[in-house]
Amino acid sequence: MKNDLYERLLELREQAKSVGEPVLRDKSFELLLKTVEKKQPLKLLEIGVNRGLSGIGMLLSSPKATLAGIEIDEDKIKIAKGNYAEFGVEERAKIFYGDASEIIPVLTGEYDFIFLDGPKGHYYEYLPNLLAVLSKGGILFADNVLFRGYVGGKVKTPHKFNTTKNSMERFLKAITTDNNLKTQIYEIEDGVSITEKL
Repeated sequence: MKNDLYERLLELREQAKSVGEPVLRDKSFELLLKTVEKKQPLKLLEIGVNRGLSGIGMLLSSPKATLAGIEIDEDKIKIAKGNYAEFGVEERAKIFYGDASEIIPVLTGEYDFIFLDGPKGHYYEYLPNLLAVLSKGGILFADNVLFRGYVGGKVKTPHKFNTTKNSMERFLKAITTDNNLKTQIYEIEDGVSITEKL
């Protein structure tokens, strides 16, 4: 996918970074696109749409895919929709507006690729419902799983982050000890996990 669209996508990512938007980091973004490109999923789910840039990357990497995203910020939804239109993927992408904690439990159908990049303290809470809509052989790709180095104890956790750290540790334990799942943890940037549902 090294073409003009990809170059434009990288430009928009740099713009978002320059104004402090929490975009997926570069190596993690590359790994996301490589994973999607290899898997060629048809139904994508994204938790935390932001400006839609990761979603666009996934749709460009899997040209037959459709994307459903969840986003709680109305302003970001407007930006994301504008970006979808610029890249010609607006017909393939829809956004559910609201709180992921309320939307995920009522999702129907199956997804063969889920990108989880929402509120870090809720990953463990979301997991059972996400696995319920993940198809067999499907992939759950989660960002920030090492949470600033606090998970795994490489960095001392400030008190205000203890709850999030503990929740993330429960999430990691769940995806690495379940015999129905095969998980690989990548210690790049803020940590990425790739889980396949067997």
